Amino acid sequence: MQRYNLMVYNFKDYGVSTIIAIDDDFCEIKDDALLSNFPVEKIDTLTNGCYDKYSDYTVEQYSEEVEDSDFKHKLSNELNLQDKYACFRSTGITFKAISANFEQIKETIEDIDGTDKSRKHLILLDRTLQDDAGGAIIDNLFIKVLKFIHSQLREKNLLLLIYSNEATPEELDSFEGAKGYLRNLGLDESIAEQLVLHFNFVSKTEELTEDFFDNILKSQKANYISEYKNIFEESYSKLTERLWQLNQNQVLFYYDYINEGQHVDSIIYETFLTKFKQVYSDTFNKENNHKELINPIRRSMQQSVQSVQKKSKILRFLKELDLGLTFNDRLRKISASTDISFGDVIKIGAKKYLIVSQDCDMTIRDDDNRRLSYIQLVEIEDASEIVTEKLLSKKLKKLGSNVDIDDPIVKEALKRYGLSQDSINKVVNRQTPTDKLGTNQINDLVLYNDFKETNDFKIYLIDCIWLDALLLKSSGNRIILSEQNILNSHEIRYATRNYLKNKFRELIDRIGEDSSQDVVDKIIKYIFEDIAIECEGIFSDNGGTGKTKLTGFTLKNIERIGRLDRLDAMKIFKSIVDHEGRIPDIRIPLI
Repeated sequence: MQRYNLMVYNFKDYGVSTIIAIDDDFCEIKDDALLSNFPVEKIDTLTNGCYDKYSDYTVEQYSEEVEDSDFKHKLSNELNLQDKYACFRSTGITFKAISANFEQIKETIEDIDGTDKSRKHLILLDRTLQDDAGGAIIDNLFIKVLKFIHSQLREKNLLLLIYSNEATPEELDSFEGAKGYLRNLGLDESIAEQLVLHFNFVSKTEELTEDFFDNILKSQKANYISEYKNIFEESYSKLTERLWQLNQNQVLFYYDYINEGQHVDSIIYETFLTKFKQVYSDTFNKENNHKELINPIRRSMQQSVQSVQKKSKILRFLKELDLGLTFNDRLRKISASTDISFGDVIKIGAKKYLIVSQDCDMTIRDDDNRRLSYIQLVEIEDASEIVTEKLLSKKLKKLGSNVDIDDPIVKEALKRYGLSQDSINKVVNRQTPTDKLGTNQINDLVLYNDFKETNDFKIYLIDCIWLDALLLKSSGNRIILSEQNILNSHEIRYATRNYLKNKFRELIDRIGEDSSQDVVDKIIKYIFEDIAIECEGIFSDNGGTGKTKLTGFTLKNIERIGRLDRLDAMKIFKSIVDHEGRIPDIRIPLI
């Protein structure tokens, strides 16, 4: 009784009101079949002891006589008792056993009332619907059913699980592999793209497992994410409409361009994000979408999390491990002509530096100036580690002696990254001697850790113009800081170009246009004494006088390699402030 109540509770909380099992092992019930053709005791039970009265009726005639549209399914359930489906029959949830007959499958699904968006209908689709012929696998009916289910997913509020006695194919261990598996079945790219998130194998077992309900949640999430395609399309439509309006009144672009340091493409991108958020909010505020897509995954998550809610340390470890293994490109690529900003990562020589000056101070506004003269840099490090048994064991033990690192969810997670069972057993066993843990890299896995400030970090302040020069056109690994190159760099913002012209002129005047190369070299050496920027003066003939004049600089060994997400950059900035108490004001003089 306790198990029965649990299953009812689970199915209802996962939003499942009907289970439709499609299996070639089920015998087909035809409308014109006489009730007398079936076992007397079954018919007598289903007709409330009236076998003699209705024995000469067909299935269809009886259904119409007593107005019981589900009679055929009830009869099917009685006749198709199987151990592998027995766990569904006493749950109180409507269960329908359907044979491998496409017309019957189609009719059953089409008869579903899809108006109540809170009611979900779970399809258990047997992986094998046709007998092999001469050793050749025949999937024609399976493919046909998949395509039909795909066409009805949203309209009929369907969930889908693949029910099988066979092991899950190895291809389904990766997204691309799963999509390829569906494409190889003969499904179109668009169908494969949508069905891949629903295509989860569950084993035919006499008892239901947590994994079964986890896969229901996966199918619910797939239905939810499918709405994003419509949101993107509507967002794009609204963006084009808004862009047309802005183009009719071009001056609306100018303020953000002049005063907020934004290029026109950034303004359009921000407009799209605004429209996306608006469409998303409008879409999921609709009553039906909440009932159909939001509420089910929230209810299911509430149930699913109960078994792990007290394992927060393990869950955090697994989350950080997955992020470190899969998210290896934490730097957003930035166009060369984009203004220098907080969070930019500058590579100088072999070292990386983070710009920690705030955007409000660095933005070049309509007066062709900014609030600060020096940009703050802090050295950071990207400490990636190869994944070994020793590394994993060390990280797991750091969770504390009160944490059960031998937990099944840890083992399952490590298995998904390709660790052998032997490696897993050693890693999760606290008693494994250190010298027994492997130090060789496992499956080419690399753990990419977050950027952080170096242990002995310093705050470097550098004259803005040296970093602003990164916006200019470059040749190979050389950046030419000159008046001509500033004028030739047409992609940088107008205010930024004017600022660079002015600051470049000031720089030349301060060093001295007529200074000798020896003097310029000494000044440059002093400026970059603590930071490995390679810089050389550019000299030209001074009007045939036999003397030279300083006309610019060549910068080498410096590049902007990307921009950290603002939250990641703020974490480092906070750590610096917390560590130092204040940001020191260490200025590097020009001369």
